Amino acid sequence: MKTIELGTCTYPVEQLYQGKNDSIIFTAITNARVFSYGNPLDSVVELHLGDRALYFMVSIEPPRSFKYHDINCIYDSKGQHLIYEDEKMVLPAVINDPDGFTYVREKPSIKSRITSKLLTNEVFLYTPIFGSDWYRVYSEEDGVYVGYIYKKRILPYDKCPNYIKKKMSRLFFD
Repeated sequence: MKTIELGTCTYPVEQLYQGKNDSIIFTAITNARVFSYGNPLDSVVELHLGDRALYFMVSIEPPRSFKYHDINCIYDSKGQHLIYEDEKMVLPAVINDPDGFTYVREKPSIKSRITSKLLTNEVFLYTPIFGSDWYRVYSEEDGVYVGYIYKKRILPYDKCPNYIKKKMSRLFFD
């Protein structure tokens, strides 16, 4: 039986992949869509499973020929870590809005109350939610949950200009 090591624990592959055969999963991952090059160290691969998805944080770029040990974390459709309940997938971003700002909403709706506002080049963290047009947003300073942003208003790390990527690298990896 093949296993995957996550942190200090070893898990049977079948346990992590909802009973799917591990060779099917790894073949699917190599053909899956790269969701984002989430940060300077990892890529996020989105694997569709019908009405759900799994997100694999892998430590290789591009994630097309990885091995079992290249998987760092696995998250569900809502960005929840499959093993550690208090851990969410968070990725750095800035806003993508020609107005120079975008509102953060209390709930995933344009009619929801505004909780805060993000400005151009202000770095924040977000968690994608599969099948939703709204993503959860967290503050850059302390990672505290602040609300939701419409996904088209998010410019992820891999789409940012180099000077923003350098800023993100200093904030999160120095």
